[in-house]
Amino acid sequence: MQDIVKNVIEIIRDNFPNGIRNDFIDVSKVLRIYSASYDGEHISRDYIVEIILAHGIEDGGRFYFISEENAESIRHFLDEILSANSIAYYSKIHEKHSDFFAAMHVFSPDVLKKILQTAIGGRFYFSKFCSAKRAARLDYIVAQIFTASKTSLSLDDLQEKFPYVPTEKILEVLSDTKKYLPTVAGKFIPFSKIQFDTDEIDAAKKQISLYIDKVGYAIPEDYSLDSNFALNPEVAEKDMRNIIYEKFFSADFVKRGKKLSRKNSVTKKDSDGVINRLREFITEQEELPVEKLFDFAKNLDTVPSVALSAAYEQMVRIDKNFFVKDALINFDVAEIDKALKPFVKRKIIPLRGVISFTGFPPVEGYSWNLFLLESFLRKFSRKYVYDTPAANSVNAGAIYPKSMEFKNYLDVQAAVILQENIPLEKYAVEAFLISQGYRKVRIDKITERIIARAQEMIDERH
Repeated sequence: MQDIVKNVIEIIRDNFPNGIRNDFIDVSKVLRIYSASYDGEHISRDYIVEIILAHGIEDGGRFYFISEENAESIRHFLDEILSANSIAYYSKIHEKHSDFFAAMHVFSPDVLKKILQTAIGGRFYFSKFCSAKRAARLDYIVAQIFTASKTSLSLDDLQEKFPYVPTEKILEVLSDTKKYLPTVAGKFIPFSKIQFDTDEIDAAKKQISLYIDKVGYAIPEDYSLDSNFALNPEVAEKDMRNIIYEKFFSADFVKRGKKLSRKNSVTKKDSDGVINRLREFITEQEELPVEKLFDFAKNLDTVPSVALSAAYEQMVRIDKNFFVKDALINFDVAEIDKALKPFVKRKIIPLRGVISFTGFPPVEGYSWNLFLLESFLRKFSRKYVYDTPAANSVNAGAIYPKSMEFKNYLDVQAAVILQENIPLEKYAVEAFLISQGYRKVRIDKITERIIARAQEMIDERH
């Protein structure tokens, strides 16, 4: 029997270098050649099919039979690649050395992977790439390179260091907004290398509080961050302000456009008491049911919107009922922003205006919904802003490009009224804002202010 198997495989290798199908035509051809070559030996088509299925490497409906000599040449070739590269994707290996693999009758990265996975030795072959190390992870290796580098690095710099990694895979790593930041020169710098003058930041917080006490808000001109800008010349001032806000200011202040005001308009006593107790409670949670959050907030005699705002600071809301720690979820920021573009189209839209997630990249372990999208927009998006009158559980709020700047959410509502040509009448404005999801409830005084602000905007245009 072994001789029959060996002879059939040799016939296939010699006569089907581009792969064989296990159909009637190809199997019949093998049978004819076998009968002519080994007169007196009889085998069935079914047995030939069994040999094909048992010994061939399947790809795209064809089965490939690579000689041991060719397989050994490929393994040796891969050893040379991995001795100089910590990680190599099959697709890139095949692309860069297509002539070599064509001569070996290996016509796709999947066939290459299956050949390598039969190898015995010190290499490790994963689903998309191979490596000399068992615990190989591209994000860890990129981080090590940034740590060793004394300067920021461009995509081209990294591509040179990873010749066998597709560009999109490197971009996936760099799109982690918690770890990397684009520089003014189009390169990337890790957050760990950003320096802070905390004395200047403390002084700025005092100035911000003084201006809020005096006029109700503070703007960038009211406080200085020049020392921090000087420490990080590669980072745009706008990005540096955002980083400082998230790291040092967001616990105490809320940002609307360029203006900073006290968070949730609560008193300092409230902030030091209720908010801090909420934050401490939330910090202890890996996963947090919304119902549990509301129960805790009720014991502190505070409203759900304040509890939700505190939870959003440290966690991601994955659906209506649960939050999880930021560290438990990874977003492909660039691709998600790209998926949002057809919906936003340089306009203001309601959060509910995103009616399909078909074009969105997957988020490992979670399913897309409006609550998850809201969390992404609150903290991770590089191109879009989510705004709302108060944190809520009904997906009420607006999305707009970061290139648009508004003083507050009242201005956002006034702008969208004008954008959609809604008559400046109380009933029409309320019906539009509530039905479209920009507001949760009718408040007469707010509606009057929205209409008045919209009229001001019209007057400012003329």
